[in-house]
Amino acid sequence: MSFKKILIAHDFSEPADRAARYARDVARQIGAKLEAVYVMPDLYDGRADQIVTLPITAPGEPERYLEFLRMELARALKNALGPDAEDVLTHALRGDTVRRIEALAAEVGADAICVAATGKGAVARVLMGSTSQLLLRSSVIPVLVVP
Repeated sequence: MSFKKILIAHDFSEPADRAARYARDVARQIGAKLEAVYVMPDLYDGRADQIVTLPITAPGEPERYLEFLRMELARALKNALGPDAEDVLTHALRGDTVRRIEALAAEVGADAICVAATGKGAVARVLMGSTSQLLLRSSVIPVLVVP
């Protein structure tokens, strides 16, 4: 099997930068394209009382914030990858992190997902498992987990 496109899941952490560099190196060797995604989790995920929820926002505000996050992702990739980041298409989404990563991977035709073994959210990892662990269990395409 040959990878033509690798999706990098990034969370603005140093381990995610290492995963991005690894994905870049693999992509160079096999001639694959790279895309990257950051998913902003919703505060209310349906597993608790709805008291903790997002405040009422002005029309268009969530979209502007997602565009800001997409630009921040592009900047983080530029810091991690240098000039190679210019060829990486970036996405910022909102929702369930694992589901959104998997859905985007299917949408863009990714052959693999590259993610750091650890990143932000130590408390979340203890309570419900890290994104990398959940992706390993549910993804229908290969997941490259970078230590």
